[in-house]
Amino acid sequence: MRIIPFFVLSFLIFLTLASFGQNTITTNSPVQTSFCAGGNLIVQYTSTGTYPLGCTFTAELSNGLGNFSNPVVIGSMPINSGIIAGTIPSNTAFGVNYRVRVVASNPATIGTTSTTPIIITSTAVSATIVTTPSNAVCQGDTVSLWVTYNASYHWSNGETSQTIYVADSGSYTVTVTNFLTGCEVTSNPVHITVHPTPQVNLGPDIELCNGQIDTLNAGPGFTSYQWSENSTSQSINVHTTGTYSVTVNDSYGCVGGDTIHILFHNNPVVNLGPDTNLCGNTLLLNAGPGFTTYNWNNGLSFNPSFLVVNPGTYFVNVIDSNGCSNRDSILVNIHAIPHINLGNDLSACGNSVVLNAGSGYSTYNWNSGMGHNQFFPITTTGMYFVKITDQYGCSNNDTIAVVMHPLPHINLGSDLLLSVYDSLTLSPGNTFLSYLWSTGETTSSITLHGGDFPLGAHNVAVTVLDSNGCFNTDQITLNIVTSTWDNEFAFYPNPFNEALNIVSILNLTDAKPVLYDMLGRYYAPDYSYDNANMIIHRGDMAKGCYVLFLNKNDQLKYVGKVVVY
Repeated sequence: MRIIPFFVLSFLIFLTLASFGQNTITTNSPVQTSFCAGGNLIVQYTSTGTYPLGCTFTAELSNGLGNFSNPVVIGSMPINSGIIAGTIPSNTAFGVNYRVRVVASNPATIGTTSTTPIIITSTAVSATIVTTPSNAVCQGDTVSLWVTYNASYHWSNGETSQTIYVADSGSYTVTVTNFLTGCEVTSNPVHITVHPTPQVNLGPDIELCNGQIDTLNAGPGFTSYQWSENSTSQSINVHTTGTYSVTVNDSYGCVGGDTIHILFHNNPVVNLGPDTNLCGNTLLLNAGPGFTTYNWNNGLSFNPSFLVVNPGTYFVNVIDSNGCSNRDSILVNIHAIPHINLGNDLSACGNSVVLNAGSGYSTYNWNSGMGHNQFFPITTTGMYFVKITDQYGCSNNDTIAVVMHPLPHINLGSDLLLSVYDSLTLSPGNTFLSYLWSTGETTSSITLHGGDFPLGAHNVAVTVLDSNGCFNTDQITLNIVTSTWDNEFAFYPNPFNEALNIVSILNLTDAKPVLYDMLGRYYAPDYSYDNANMIIHRGDMAKGCYVLFLNKNDQLKYVGKVVVY
């Protein structure tokens, strides 16, 4: 097998390609030979051969010595147009021997280098925009945009100063002109965002009534809340008059707020009074004047006053001119008037009479304060009235006329000693309408015979009735004795319990009683005198039988045996 040398093979390939036609690119020298870094450079070229669709033509820039060892792409075209609009990088260094060329991607073709040297003047100036305080602010704030000192400035918003202040969102650029070279450099765009002020609406000023609670809500979505009441929550409850404000911050740090004034009116005052016990009557309830609406028991009446005729609980709702409402209620009990009757007018006999107002009442008031009990004693003629009040506070009264007559005055005299052989006449006087003796007789006087009674003490009484219808009674004790007057003494009653009476024809005021019991023990009793007679008082004498003597002028006189029971 014969081996073809490499150089022969390469020559054959060249001949083959040449037989199809050669692709070439000739780069023309720019008409303008001096440019500013960052400026535009139009590169023109001519080409031969065939370049399929999709082939890209690229303009390249050499270094300042015309060397393409590390070319810089300054522009490209996707079609074979013969012209490429390029841009010299703004950081291109100053040089006087720059060249350009055009290369194709398919087939890969490197064009010729432009023959005329290109001078590129460095801008030597920064066109970087500095923002203060930042690229994002809140509505109402401004952003300062500035660049380093240059010959001139032309901002995208038309301003021409080194520093501008913007308050609207948008993209801003500036083109500056170098002092020395006159080159212009346009900055990269800076985007400024102005965030809107957070919107807070607490609503219009309002008026409320005491006891109501209003909830103020600043709305959701904020990062912080600060109320004038030092609360940091989204909402607060308000129940007192005042001006309330809130400040909010959103996620961008922007601040908004709102203020509202709230007025709390006092609730109307309505007072129907305490619960009432009504006494057999009606009651007019009055809620008071000055309210715009009244409502009794949910529609019973809509007037300021209400007439109660039945027991029950009554309430009224009132609303004033501020729209504030209040309510009060009252319990009304209706009770019957208590019954009181002192009876018919009265003629009374004696020193006093007792009037009775009846039992079961809470209070009694006789003649405006003269008495406060159920019973009221009177001693003089006059008009008497009483006011009674029951447990429910209900009252009634009654009046009675009372005529007081004195009791008939009668006196049968002192107790008497009557012999069984004697008689005596008793008479209380003959001015009375009727008489009634304890003996059964009805005459104005009676005659008593000692022989008609057994020995001992007997009570004789008489009751008389006068022209006023008043009666009175008197009595005496009649002691029946024999006529011999044994030992000149008589004593009664015997046996006795309280006192023993000793009567004698003798004067006993200078005598002293002496007693001995059945064992012979001496006992000195208490005693007193009734005229010339003697009364022995039992005192602490024990029950039993005693022998009675009288000591008169140091001489003992036997009286008799007496019994204490």
